Amino acid sequence: MQQFIKKILLFAIPLILGGIALEYIAERIPNSYTYKHQYMEQHAAHICTLILGSSYAYDGLAPSEMPAAFNLSNSSQTLEDDYRLLARYIPQMDSLQTVILGVGHGTLAMRTQDNRRLYYTLYMNLYPRWPISKYSMEIFDMPLLTKKIIKYIISRDVTRCDSLGQRLGHDSIAVAQQTEFWNKDIAAMVANDRVEVDAIRDVIAQNSAYLDSIVALCAARDVQLLVVSMPAMDAYVSALPPKQVALHDSIFSALTAPAVYIDATDWEVPEGGWYNPTHLTREASIPFTQWLLR
Repeated sequence: MQQFIKKILLFAIPLILGGIALEYIAERIPNSYTYKHQYMEQHAAHICTLILGSSYAYDGLAPSEMPAAFNLSNSSQTLEDDYRLLARYIPQMDSLQTVILGVGHGTLAMRTQDNRRLYYTLYMNLYPRWPISKYSMEIFDMPLLTKKIIKYIISRDVTRCDSLGQRLGHDSIAVAQQTEFWNKDIAAMVANDRVEVDAIRDVIAQNSAYLDSIVALCAARDVQLLVVSMPAMDAYVSALPPKQVALHDSIFSALTAPAVYIDATDWEVPEGGWYNPTHLTREASIPFTQWLLR
């Protein structure tokens, strides 16, 4: 038995040490979550305008056009994530005057994906890392980690946001080259975003509660909250289930002070300004943000 245990240990120890080394390397690859957490830790007290939301806001809202602004949004960021981020950092934000929350017609149906929760746990301290779980280490999701390492080897940068937190790369060049999400046409985007409202009432209720909690946090600090329904192509909105569109309109338009709802769904996007049917290019985000703040 002792010989068997020794053999097991001799086999397991290199694997364990290799796993620890790989995790160490993985957690030191730069990413937007690490960057944004470090930025908030260092500069939160001086931020006047904070941008929250998913990729709609990550692409479409330009902090460069606002005074002392930072874009804390990220891909697939849910209302739960937005609430937890705001609750995490608002005690440090002595200068905060405005929160801008960018939403789309899929926002009320979104749930935090496992890979996103992993990153929020490891790099932004939104969730406890211990006791051990699948959110405790990147090596517990090897396909995701492999993809991340390959991207880093190729580009040497997977941060993908500028110094003020807005996404890089989703611009007119990417549109011309038809890279990444630009390949998703209207039908594909509708298929991805459409929901049967009656089947996910519990998810919608949870997201509505997080939305109310964001409003309450802003009210407690006397902070203006702008909730913006981001631009989307008419053909995309028309193809969604009418009940989904009606619910989106009713919930966000019913928000109370200090929230102000701005429906910019049909904002006139300039030529070449669409990255895909629901996202603006980086170039279009500048006039859109300027228009929003008029």
